[in-house]
Amino acid sequence: MKKYLFKIFILYFFISCNSENYFIEFKDTNDGWEHKSPVIFNFFAPQEPVNISIMIRVDKSYPFSNIFLKSKIMYEENVIIDTLELDLSKKEKGIFSGNSLSLQNHSFLIAKKVNLSKDVTFEVSHASRFLDSINAVKKLNGVLSVGLLVEKYKNEKI
Repeated sequence: MKKYLFKIFILYFFISCNSENYFIEFKDTNDGWEHKSPVIFNFFAPQEPVNISIMIRVDKSYPFSNIFLKSKIMYEENVIIDTLELDLSKKEKGIFSGNSLSLQNHSFLIAKKVNLSKDVTFEVSHASRFLDSINAVKKLNGVLSVGLLVEKYKNEKI
C-alpha cells in the first residue's frame, strides 16, 4: 500500500509542479528487472519540441552506483537507439526518501528539444553488468520501477 501511495504522491508532485507535462508513467519491475524484459511506453507526441526524462526508483538492495540502459525511440519510420550510463551516486540527481535512504528516486534528462510526431513508442532495457562479466545481469535486483516523463521544451535563456 505504501508503494502505491508513494507513486501517487510522485505523480501528483510532477503534475502539480509542471502543467506542461505531456506524458508521465511508471512501470513496476516485479522482483528485479529482467534483462530480456524491456519496459515499453506508448504516448502521443505534440507537434512541438519536447524534453524526455527517464526516472528510476531503486532501493538499498541495488548493487551498483550507476545503471546502463539501452533506449529505443520509435516514431513513424524513425528509430533512435542509444546506450546510456546514468550515475545514481550523485545526490543532486536523486530525490531521497524512506528510512535511512532506503528508497531513491532519480530523474535524468535523456533527450532535449526533440521533435517527434504523433504515436511514439519508447523502449528501455538495462545493460548493467559486473566487472568480471561480458554479459548483462540477467535479473537486476533493487530496481523497483522505471518511469518516463515527456514535457514541453522550455527555452531557458540565461
